[in-house]
Amino acid sequence: MVRIGIIGLGPYWEQRYEPVLRMMDQRIQIKAVFDPVRSRAEQAAEHWDAAVASGIGSLVSRYPLDAFLLLHSDWMDHYPLKILSQQNRPVYIAGSLGEELELLELIHARATEQLVTLMPEFSRRYSQATSRFFELAVTRLGNPNSIQIETCCPGVDQEVEIPGQKNETDFLVGLFDWCCYVMRTKPVQVHTTFHSDSSDLSEDYRQIKVDFLPDPVSTSERFAVIKIKSEQRESESYFPRHQIACRNGKAEFHSPDEIHWEDESSSITESLKSDRRELEVMLDHFCRRVIGGIIPVANINDVCQAIQLVKLSRNSLKEGVPLKFETASERD
Repeated sequence: MVRIGIIGLGPYWEQRYEPVLRMMDQRIQIKAVFDPVRSRAEQAAEHWDAAVASGIGSLVSRYPLDAFLLLHSDWMDHYPLKILSQQNRPVYIAGSLGEELELLELIHARATEQLVTLMPEFSRRYSQATSRFFELAVTRLGNPNSIQIETCCPGVDQEVEIPGQKNETDFLVGLFDWCCYVMRTKPVQVHTTFHSDSSDLSEDYRQIKVDFLPDPVSTSERFAVIKIKSEQRESESYFPRHQIACRNGKAEFHSPDEIHWEDESSSITESLKSDRRELEVMLDHFCRRVIGGIIPVANINDVCQAIQLVKLSRNSLKEGVPLKFETASERD
């Protein structure tokens, strides 16, 4: 049983986190809850017979905890993460981590030195469609060569189902991370262009091309192209359209729970509604890390890489040229 302390319940608690945590109550024991709205913390703690902490310092020092879920910290910026990252215990991090690269790189360096898991919530990595794609890549389709994504950034008043996707930066961080995760190799260059149709603003779009290291076997180029429309048509889904070309076929999906794929002998559409949802998979992986498992999970360095790609994409558009991607060690 993993003993958990929760920091910040936020607007997604009831519809997103609480149901999954209840499903996992044979593996997770919530021991303490802190939220700036005490009545909300009391209500959440009641179900698990958990303590209500008076603050973050109290939560990390007074209760026997194996790990932390940082579910909402907008009201205190990076302060909760700074405190939790110094406790030598794993932390699951939901929501936005902002754009302060130097601070995040410092937090990651400390965590790496202390062998502490700080796992950001990259939901796109674990959607049913993405998980099924990786199975197909191994068994039928082969390694990916290119990715095409068509989307529109969330509107100011648009409801989003996943925390950390509300503003453009966080939305793009999630998409860039997904592309890097699928390609499983280092990005090397970013080039952004703007395409305009003066007669129809809904046809205007930015195109961001991320080049990756070439395939080590075939030496063919590998890249991702993200097309971001200026306006969303009412008839179009808010979920991005994903197309992935592989060595032996291709796959595409326009929702998290359905995928279409083709190879030389097959053309199949699969419903994935019965598969585990991304949050359950992520919390499962996190719990396995807490008890000493070596299953790979996202880390703060992945966030830094995606933030840097977002910044490069903006600078590329401003300067009108492709820009080279460099890691933190290469920049120093």
